[in-house]
Amino acid sequence: MNPGTCIHYNGFMGRFGEPEPRRCAAGVCYTEAFGAEPGIMGRAPCIAYMVQTSNGSTLGKPGQTLFQRPSRLPRAPQPLPCGRRVEPTDEQVLEHQEEAERSFQKTIAALKVAAEWRVKPKPARDRREVVACPVCKGRLHLSQSAHNGHVHGKCETPACVEWME
Repeated sequence: MNPGTCIHYNGFMGRFGEPEPRRCAAGVCYTEAFGAEPGIMGRAPCIAYMVQTSNGSTLGKPGQTLFQRPSRLPRAPQPLPCGRRVEPTDEQVLEHQEEAERSFQKTIAALKVAAEWRVKPKPARDRREVVACPVCKGRLHLSQSAHNGHVHGKCETPACVEWME
């Protein structure tokens, strides 16, 4: 959640198992309300402008001020009107930044364990193992593909860590 992004925005990719068509958290159907999904049409009421930090990232660290980035397009499309659009408060932005940082740190801890577990070069056969999760001390399921050597991981504890290379 960033300044300039509606609090109901939940991405345009959708979630596994979600019914079509895509809807925001307020229930607005993108295709019915705006004619196409905003990521396709290039403009949306959900994202009035992009914001970034001083290093160019669009995801700030807790307490870091985000600012509007000037558009690189000669004629930037104007956002479409939406009656459900709500700008986040500074407190909501800070809370989102803090949660993103916590999630990032959990993922880094799990990836360190996965890096030690990984076999190089890639194994001749797929391999799987359950190890102690470095985040919650639960059970972290790891698997490595014989096809490309990528490691996937998922902790059994809900909302802990999960990734796919």
